[in-house]
Amino acid sequence: MKSARAKTPRKPIVKKGSQTNLKDPVGVYCRVRPLGFPDQECCIEVINNTTVQLHTPEGYRLNRNGDYKETQYSFKQVFGTHTTQKELFDVVANPLVDDLIHGKNGLLFTYGVTGSGKTHTMTGSPGEGGLLPRCLDMIFNSIGSFQAKRYVFKSNDRNSMDIQCEVDALLERQKREAMPNAKTPSSKRQVDPEFADMITVQEFCKAEEVDEDSVYGVFVSYIEIYNNYIYDLLEEVPFDPIKPKWNSCSTPMRNTDFVPPQSKLLREDKNHNMYVAGCTEVEVKSTEEAFEVFWRGQKKRRIANTHLNRESSRSHSVFNIKLVQAPLDADGDNVLQPEFCCEKSLQIFKNLFDRSDKIRL
Repeated sequence: MKSARAKTPRKPIVKKGSQTNLKDPVGVYCRVRPLGFPDQECCIEVINNTTVQLHTPEGYRLNRNGDYKETQYSFKQVFGTHTTQKELFDVVANPLVDDLIHGKNGLLFTYGVTGSGKTHTMTGSPGEGGLLPRCLDMIFNSIGSFQAKRYVFKSNDRNSMDIQCEVDALLERQKREAMPNAKTPSSKRQVDPEFADMITVQEFCKAEEVDEDSVYGVFVSYIEIYNNYIYDLLEEVPFDPIKPKWNSCSTPMRNTDFVPPQSKLLREDKNHNMYVAGCTEVEVKSTEEAFEVFWRGQKKRRIANTHLNRESSRSHSVFNIKLVQAPLDADGDNVLQPEFCCEKSLQIFKNLFDRSDKIRL
């Protein structure tokens, strides 16, 4: 660790949090997507910054002989068609990231029909980074100089973290780097041009009052929920050309056939928190690394959807960002053991739905 911290006495972990804990813990926001074509009929009107009104389409009025009604809905805040990604982030996601860094869990949930703009809002488009890259950017801007070396924190199968000494972490780094085709993200690699423009955030944003006598680690995971089964989108399943795979008709599958991943199980840890057992957690050190992992899961999700003929309206994806914080000892040289460790998560939940859709988790 940096020698500059050696003479600084260790302070207790700060759990500041934003003022949102004094209010309703759930905030429901509405973002209105602009029309695709100028001549399209608009059925929604923004009344004020908390209310929208739905208008019945003209053709539907004629079929019902003019028998129709207009309905108003209220939200915590309504964002019109000219809302920028930054304006949305500042109100909706910034407080959640601030709470995460100061020791609170968070959930960011998008809900809407296919084509309503969830992907644009969450991941963004070239030149307009969405909520996910902005959340990642704020996290790493806040903890960048206080991150532990890679593999000092190591996830286990009990929904908690083990802490390795610097020597063991160094040996593991050297071992991983020597492996051929290693899947560990690396900041040395060039950013994938497919998403390079999405993670370029012009506005600098960071949390205040970050505990400087602690070290931090960031781990991400990505799962998909489909028909009440949970799939790990980051799992690397080795292909066995000898052992036959079996399809639903109880006949061997060809080597070229797609083998669907095995569903994961929900379990409860010692603190009575629910978690997905055996889910892959990847340690990341930058926004680029984290989004690279997310993009890898997105590609696998698209391939699975194609082969399994999944309806997008019944697919739910959860990208989990786990922030691990552990205090240093009085000398500022060593990380204290796991019992002093604080782990909190921000879950980015994207949902697609139709009338009959339900989640039974």
